[in-house]
Amino acid sequence: MSEYRLPIPTAAPDNVVAKLPPVFRVQSISRLPLDNHCVLNRAGLFHERASLMVEWPSRKVDVRLGAGCLVSIRWLGRPVSLGGAVRISRLVVLGRPEASLDLFQTIPTVWVKERTLVRRASALWQRLPAHFQHLFNAIFWDSRRLHRYLVGASSLKGHHSCVHGNLWHTLEVAEQALRMAQGQPLACPEVLLMAALLHDAGKADEYRLGYSGLELTTRGKLVGHRNTIIEWIAAAIAHARIALPESHYLGLIHALTSARGAPDWLGLREPCTLDAVLLSAADRLSGQIELMARHSPAEAGFGRFHPHLRGRPYVVGAAF
Repeated sequence: MSEYRLPIPTAAPDNVVAKLPPVFRVQSISRLPLDNHCVLNRAGLFHERASLMVEWPSRKVDVRLGAGCLVSIRWLGRPVSLGGAVRISRLVVLGRPEASLDLFQTIPTVWVKERTLVRRASALWQRLPAHFQHLFNAIFWDSRRLHRYLVGASSLKGHHSCVHGNLWHTLEVAEQALRMAQGQPLACPEVLLMAALLHDAGKADEYRLGYSGLELTTRGKLVGHRNTIIEWIAAAIAHARIALPESHYLGLIHALTSARGAPDWLGLREPCTLDAVLLSAADRLSGQIELMARHSPAEAGFGRFHPHLRGRPYVVGAAF
């Protein structure tokens, strides 16, 4: 009878860690004393692909580690769950922007409950070239700024003046501008898309919730969102050392700062790229449609007056 040598069984490789995303956003964190020398840290982590609770002991408290920050996990080998939390070695705070990380995959549900908005934003970000993805991430690596960008309104009493209004308006402008640019050889879709995503981003620091509702911040009164985003772009490029093609940089700044009809002494330029023209048109269209939809009647006839519409919107009835 022949003797066969059989392989010795080995434990199957643990693929759980490999399947998890490399970066999470901290949703919550608590610290409890373990003994005289250590604390037990417990954090809730979020990514669109996975959410989990982790815990680890430490002798020192990392003051940078708080709700909203982006982290990577240092594991203790095979993940083991104890009392509903996975025991890990520690969390590492990511202080510098990751060029290829889709930030919209790390937006917790508590920030934006309407996940369709997040998915639309993610799809647009993924269409950006690598250098613009890096720039977007560098601008919004600060979780507090990103939160304000996602949650804030687009105006005080005009169009999209609601929670998530600025995000809603931004997505409409970006999608509409790209549709208008289709088949237009003079357009640069990459510059147009980046400009659309950033054109009202400075409003994240322009409004705040006051005693009687939304009001302008000091920055909003003295600087304004157009200047704020240029400041953010310059700081992000310098801090993250982003290499932008000169043509894309100039095209982006022009699309964000040009203004039709501005007097020469202001130092602004008339729109002279198709991207600037399309961005302005899509911006105005999004605002007008939202205002008209909110103030139009359910059926034919005149709706309610709004000063930004300069009158009452009218709906044409069906022909009989």
